[in-house]
Amino acid sequence: MFLPPIDVAVLIRDVNASNETVEDQCLRARQAADIAIRSACAADLAAVAAVRAEVAHRTVQAGRPRRRAPLPRQVILALITAALDGLACYFAAQALDGSQDSTLVWTGLFLGVLASGEFALDFYKDRNERTWHALAILIGIFVTLLGTLRFWFLATIGGGGLLPAIVGALLFTGATAAFLSLGYRALRIAETPQAWRVRRQARVACQAARAARAVADRDAAERDRLIDAYLGHVRREVQKTCPLEQQLETEAAVREHLSGRRPLDEGASRTSARPARGRPRCLADEHVRLPAHVQPYTGDGQALPASQHDFGARDYHQLRVLAGDASARTTLSPTRRATSHPQRSRRSGPSLLAGPALPQHAGS
Repeated sequence: MFLPPIDVAVLIRDVNASNETVEDQCLRARQAADIAIRSACAADLAAVAAVRAEVAHRTVQAGRPRRRAPLPRQVILALITAALDGLACYFAAQALDGSQDSTLVWTGLFLGVLASGEFALDFYKDRNERTWHALAILIGIFVTLLGTLRFWFLATIGGGGLLPAIVGALLFTGATAAFLSLGYRALRIAETPQAWRVRRQARVACQAARAARAVADRDAAERDRLIDAYLGHVRREVQKTCPLEQQLETEAAVREHLSGRRPLDEGASRTSARPARGRPRCLADEHVRLPAHVQPYTGDGQALPASQHDFGARDYHQLRVLAGDASARTTLSPTRRATSHPQRSRRSGPSLLAGPALPQHAGS
């Protein structure tokens, strides 16, 4: 980012001081910018949630890649195929020689058994193979019993003999078995209940993300409209003192400030945070004064004369190196210290820094 040619804070203060309406417009532009920022953050969070929900749906769906049909639609198709067996079940209920109400009750019971058989076959297909085979046998026996009841009914009311009754019963029984098989196949290609729930969550999250993005776009458009209106007043103020190129840079800086992307004190904070030119300042650059009776170490095992008490950064670092060597020797065993560094071990006493002897004062 660049610094504006003039102080943005002073410019905005001058423009706001010209009229209360202009100041109110600046405040409304700032408020719209804050709302737009919050809306953009909410839209980003909603987009992240939508992506996570979509990934979760794909992960669950990968467990059953062949079952992708929507579950509600397939359930409705299965119920429709079961309802198509209503006429055949009604003829079978008529063979029980009951009243009209009892016939309807028996018809509903037969349809319920067929529909329950479809869902039970689909449920136990992937869970228990033996139970599925047992259910398939029971449903086949039930369809055969319905065909027997239809044959009985057609043979009772028909006057053409047994052959038309047998043909009619076989046709109705085949239709019942076919519709039952179609309903079962419709359920087999349907998605699992878990995949259906995750897909619904992903769809809701996607709709929420689209709605949040629409709100963010609308808030951003409102923010830009208010900023453009306020920049008209800024442009009239800047044209009096700045050339064209500086006017464009100043308007860009004011727009960034009003939109919340650049604070007013950014230049000052950047100036204060900028490091000083040249070599960085460190502790070694400051001369260290040791007491008068301490003589610095020169690095060759000899002490400086007692008169040289002030020394600079190089001697300070040499003292630090000496201290580092002494600390390193403390980590070694006594035997290794004696064999590895015989000379250094002989000159590691405290008398090294103190010199050969303390200076004799005149008064002593």
